[in-house]
Amino acid sequence: MKLRTLQIWPLLTLMLCYSYTAIGQQKISTDSILYRYAADTFSNGHRQPPFLVKFRKAPSSSALRRWGMLQSLTRYHYVLEQLPADSNVVYCYTSNSNYKAAPDLLQQVESARNNDSISVQAACVAHQQPAYARIQKYVNRFTVVIAKVRKEDWQAFISQPAVIFANSIRRPSPEIIINTSNLTANRITIAQQQFPLVRGKRITVSVKEDLFDTTDIDLRGRYVASSYTSAQNSSHASVMATLIGGAGNSGEKGLGAAPEVKLSSADYNSSLFPDEDAYYTQSGITVQNHSYGTGIENYYGAEAVAYDQHIQEADTIVHVYSSGNIGNTTSTAGRYQGLAGYANLSGNFKQAKNVIVAGGTDGTSKIITLSSRGPAYDGRIKPEIAAYGEDGTSGAAAITSGVAALLQDAWRQQHNTLPSSALIKAVIINSAIRPSGVQPSYDHGYGYLHALGALQTLQENRVLSGEISAGKEVSFDINVPAGMAQAKITLCWNDPAAGVNAVKALVNDLDLTVVTADNNTWLPWVLSTYPAADSLAAMAQRGRDSINNTEQISIQRPAAGKLRIHVKGRQLATALQRFHLAYEFTPLQRFQWQYPAAGNILEAAQNAALQWQTTYSGNGDISYSRDSGKTWISIAQNVPLEQGLYNWVTPNIFEKVQFKLTLPDTAFTSTPAYISPVLTMQVGFNCQDTVLLYWNSQPGAAAYQLYTMGSSTLIPYSQLRDTFVFIPKATAASLYFAVSAIAPAGWTGIRSYAIDYTQQGTGCYVQSLLADKTTDNKVLLSLSLGSNWHLSKLFWERWSAQGWTTLSEQQMGQALNLNFLDEHPPEGLPRYRVRIETVDGTAIYSDIASVSIFLNNTILLFPNPVSTQLYILDAQARSRRMVITDMSGRIMMQRNLEDGQEIVPVQQLPNGVFNCSIYVDSQRIFSKQFVKQ
Repeated sequence: MKLRTLQIWPLLTLMLCYSYTAIGQQKISTDSILYRYAADTFSNGHRQPPFLVKFRKAPSSSALRRWGMLQSLTRYHYVLEQLPADSNVVYCYTSNSNYKAAPDLLQQVESARNNDSISVQAACVAHQQPAYARIQKYVNRFTVVIAKVRKEDWQAFISQPAVIFANSIRRPSPEIIINTSNLTANRITIAQQQFPLVRGKRITVSVKEDLFDTTDIDLRGRYVASSYTSAQNSSHASVMATLIGGAGNSGEKGLGAAPEVKLSSADYNSSLFPDEDAYYTQSGITVQNHSYGTGIENYYGAEAVAYDQHIQEADTIVHVYSSGNIGNTTSTAGRYQGLAGYANLSGNFKQAKNVIVAGGTDGTSKIITLSSRGPAYDGRIKPEIAAYGEDGTSGAAAITSGVAALLQDAWRQQHNTLPSSALIKAVIINSAIRPSGVQPSYDHGYGYLHALGALQTLQENRVLSGEISAGKEVSFDINVPAGMAQAKITLCWNDPAAGVNAVKALVNDLDLTVVTADNNTWLPWVLSTYPAADSLAAMAQRGRDSINNTEQISIQRPAAGKLRIHVKGRQLATALQRFHLAYEFTPLQRFQWQYPAAGNILEAAQNAALQWQTTYSGNGDISYSRDSGKTWISIAQNVPLEQGLYNWVTPNIFEKVQFKLTLPDTAFTSTPAYISPVLTMQVGFNCQDTVLLYWNSQPGAAAYQLYTMGSSTLIPYSQLRDTFVFIPKATAASLYFAVSAIAPAGWTGIRSYAIDYTQQGTGCYVQSLLADKTTDNKVLLSLSLGSNWHLSKLFWERWSAQGWTTLSEQQMGQALNLNFLDEHPPEGLPRYRVRIETVDGTAIYSDIASVSIFLNNTILLFPNPVSTQLYILDAQARSRRMVITDMSGRIMMQRNLEDGQEIVPVQQLPNGVFNCSIYVDSQRIFSKQFVKQ
C-alpha cells in the first residue's frame, strides 16, 4: 500500500497541474508571477521542465533540493526541474526562460515599447556570444556581455542556451552622507597604542568609487595614481579614504585605522566587476574597499561570481563591502521576499562568499536601523561582521578595510609574505566580540569588529592552515589552559566560484568539528534558513553547516587539556581545498581597560566613551583620580559591567588622570591617561614676508609645541613659551601649522586643528572691513584685525574726486574690532578703506568696502561725466528697461536691468551728451542726461 501511494502522488500532481491549463489564461491575467514566468506553449501536448510551481506555504530547503530548484521567485513560487509530489502545491505550469533574468530587468522589458531596445548585462556560456543582441562589450575573463536587445527579440534572447543569466545595467551609489569617526568603538585606538609599529605602511588599499581628495593633508604623500582612477572627485570617497588611512594631521577626526597605508582609487562608474589583475599587481593593492550599493539583489549574479573567482585565484586580496543602508526595506523577490528587515543587502556582489560584508553599529555596538541584513539569497550568514558606522555602513566597511590592512602589515612583518585573504577573514571573524550568550545572527554576523583582538591573534600565532581533499580529514591539537570561560574556533576558506544564478553558492563543502578533553564533540553554529520571520530570528543552533564557507564553534567553560580540531572534506569539486583556522581562549576572570589606554588623551569638556572588556558580571562603580590614585572622584555608580562602556563628560582640566572600576571584592585601575583642552590657532597677520600665528593660553602649561606639515605627517617645528609665533615665509616649508600645550611633567596635550594660514581670511593684519547703511542713511564701518602687534595709527578713508580722503584717525589700542560712523556719506556708491601705520611707518591697506546711499532719489546714475563704465543704482528690486539716446533722439543703446546695481559699459559711445531713460512696464520712471568723454 505504501509503494502504491508513492506511485500515485506524481500522477495526482501532474493531474493537478493539467487542471490549471484550461483556466491558465484567466489566472495569468490576474497573477503577475504567472504573467511573467509561465510558458505560452506546450511541447507535444506534454509539460516539459522546468516547472513554475506555487506552494501554499514555503517548502523546506531539503524538499526544494530534491525537486531540483532552479530559481526562487518568491517564498511561495519556484522554478523546479521536477514536478513536486506534494499536496502543498497550489498550481504548476511549464516555465518560460524569464527565470534566467533579474526581476528589475524584467520590469524594464515589460515597460518597454515593442520597438524599444533594452540594455542588458548577460553571463554567457564560455566562448559563446548570444544571438538576438547587439553586443557592445565582451568581458572575456568573466564571460559577460553588455548588449542591446530589442523587446520583440526578448524571449528568443533569454531562451537560448548561451545565456545563463541576465540583469540590468546598474549604477552604484555611495552608502553614506556624512560620517563621524570613532576609532574607540572597534578597539582601534588601543590596538594602535599597543602595536605602535603596525601602521599599514607596507600595504596599499584601493577605494573603489570616485576619487578622494589626494591633496588633503590627512592623505597627502600616499596616493598611488593609476589609469583606473575616476575622473571625478567626491567628498564621500575622501571620508572613506580618511577612515581607512587618515594620518590625523587635520585633527583627531582625521585619523584612520591604518594611518600609513598607501591609497589608490578605482572608478566604480565604469565597472562593478573586479578590476584588471594589472591594477592590483602593479599598484601592490591587497585590500579594496567597496562602500557603495545598488538595490536589493537576492541572487548569485555575474559580479558575485567574478569576485569569488578573483579572490579564490588571487588568494591574498581582501575585498570589503558595506552591507547597505536599506535595512528597513523589504525584498520583493527571491526566497525571502516579503520578510521585513531581512535579506536586503544592496547589490548581488555582496552575495559573494569570499568577500567580507560589514554591517553598521552605533557607538554602543548596537546595529543601526538602516544597516542591511542577511541572510544571503541561499541562507548564508551575511553580513560577516559589524563595525562602527552610525551614519551608514559605508564607514563600517572603511574601518574594516583599515583593520584588514593592519593585519596584513602585521603578518608581513612577522613572515615577510602576504597572508591568504581567508586567513585574514578567519582572524577578523574569530576575534569579533558578542555579548554573553549571543550567537551569530543575520544582523551582526559573527560579531563586532575588535582590532586589538585580531592583532593579538596574529601576535600570539593563534592561526592554523592546511589542505584537504574529498572524503579526507585533517586534525590539529591545541591545549586549553585551565580556568577558561570560552574557547572559540573559526574556519574559513576561499571557495571556487559557483555558476551564475546558482541555487547554492557553496562549491567545496568542508565540515568543522571539535572534540574537547572531556571527549565531548562540538558542531558549528548554524542559523535557520527557512523563509519565515520567526525562523530567521531564532537563536543559532549547533549542526552541520552545508552552505557557508565560514564555520564557527564556541564552547563555554571548555575542559582543560587537549582540544582536537577536525576539518573534513565533505564534498569537493576540486582536488584540494586550502583552509585556515583562527582560535582564542577567554579566561574566566578577565578585566582590561581598553579606553583610555596608556597615554591616550581625552578632550576636555567633551563626551568620552570609557571602555573595558571583562568576564565579570554584576555592577560596579567608576571613579577617576587627578593625583595618581591618592584620592578618587566618583563618575558613576552601579554601572552594568556587561555593557563594557560608559559615556562620561570629561572635566575642563589639563592633567594626568587614572580610572578605577570598583566591584564588591576587587577593583581595577587603569594606566595613566590625560585630559586636555584643544587649543585654537589663529592668524594674526599674513604679510608679504611674515606670518603671525597665535593661540589661547592653556593654564598649567609649561610651554607649547608648534608643528608644521612634513611630506605626509605633521612634524615638530619649534617649542615656545609664548602664545604667538612669527613665521618667516622664506624658511617655512609648509602652509600648515598646529600647536599643543606641554605640561610641566613633559607630556603633550591634544594637538589643535591644523590650519592653512592662507585660508583663514586674514591678510596683512586686516581680516575684514564691512560697510553697512543705517536706517538714517549713515554708513557704519566695521573693521576686524587679526592682531594689533607693532601697529601705531589707524585712518578711516573715503574715495572722492580728489582721491582718498581721511575721515578720521585714531591711535591703535588693544582692541581688534573697531567701528566708525560716517554721518555724511555722499549719495551714490561711496567707497571706503582703512589705512594702518606700523611703528616703523609702514602703511597697510584694507580691501575696499562700498555701500549704496539714496538721499533724494530712488535711482542714481554716476559718474557724470563718464568715460568707460556707467553705474545705475535702484533702491527697489525690479525689472527695468534702460534706453540711451543721443540729443537727436536716436537710440544708441538699450538693455534689460535686473540687479539693484548695474554696470553699463559705454566705451563704444562717441563723446558727447546723451540721455538715459529707465522704463518699468513701458512707463518711464527716470530720465537724466550724462556726458561721455
